[in-house]
Amino acid sequence: MVEANAANGIGPVADLAEYGRRLVYLAPRITPRDREVLAGLHAHHVMATGQLHRLYFPASGGRRCRERLLQLHRYELLDRFRPFPGRHVADRWVLAPLGAALVAEHQGLEPHELGFRQDRVLARAHSAQLRHTLGLVECLIATTQAARACEDARLAIWESERECALRWGRYIRPDAYMRWCQGDTELDAFWEYDTGTEPLTKVQRKMAGYGRLARESRLPSIVLFAVHSQTREDHLARKLASSVTGTVGAYVTTHEHLGKTGPAERVWWAAGGRSRERLNLVDIARRHPRKEQGQGDSE
Repeated sequence: MVEANAANGIGPVADLAEYGRRLVYLAPRITPRDREVLAGLHAHHVMATGQLHRLYFPASGGRRCRERLLQLHRYELLDRFRPFPGRHVADRWVLAPLGAALVAEHQGLEPHELGFRQDRVLARAHSAQLRHTLGLVECLIATTQAARACEDARLAIWESERECALRWGRYIRPDAYMRWCQGDTELDAFWEYDTGTEPLTKVQRKMAGYGRLARESRLPSIVLFAVHSQTREDHLARKLASSVTGTVGAYVTTHEHLGKTGPAERVWWAAGGRSRERLNLVDIARRHPRKEQGQGDSE
């Protein structure tokens, strides 16, 4: 379990004796919530302090969260950076090599099988993708908080971009996939977080992959687009209208709506819809009744 070297980014735990001593030391000190934090940072690459607070410390104050993150940093499980200097700039947190090794242990993997590279993780401090990464985490947080606030709702599944690529990479590479359960309805949907850097025609071309997936799986492909402005929402909804079918749905909202109202409420505008009436997640699920896999006609 401890095969590791500098090439795969987990070099500091390559020495077997030292690795064993660290595990013995950490065993009584790492809590189940700590493991959730480590796994979350592996899945989503980087999170700000406030994001970790809202996801994993919802019943605790901000100070308690910061103290625990600093303790995990002292344990050499986490690294941190700030994208630009400033007294009030929040830390961004990423996995450290030892933290990645613990995630691998918990998942029953060899460290090199986790695909962790410390150099790539720290490079996100300078990456143009940092805004996209943190914005997508905000979608997860908003959905998680919506489920907590609704008595009969739960976020049953949220899979990261990496997990989506492994499952559906031959068709699509969405930013995330979720299963939302509320009352007697279930919604399986893909997320696309848009920062406005791609031309609308390129965004629209992604729908061909969702169409192929729907035809071959005989299951609906429902895509939720979160965009940065009302204007972008209007233009994208019109652009996607030609890609909508009975089994392929596209729904658009803005980052502002997600942050203020939440994804479970009536914030979604159906591309190709006849009206501007906003829909909630239950509405979307009922518009796309799910057939049993392998049943029904493919388009």
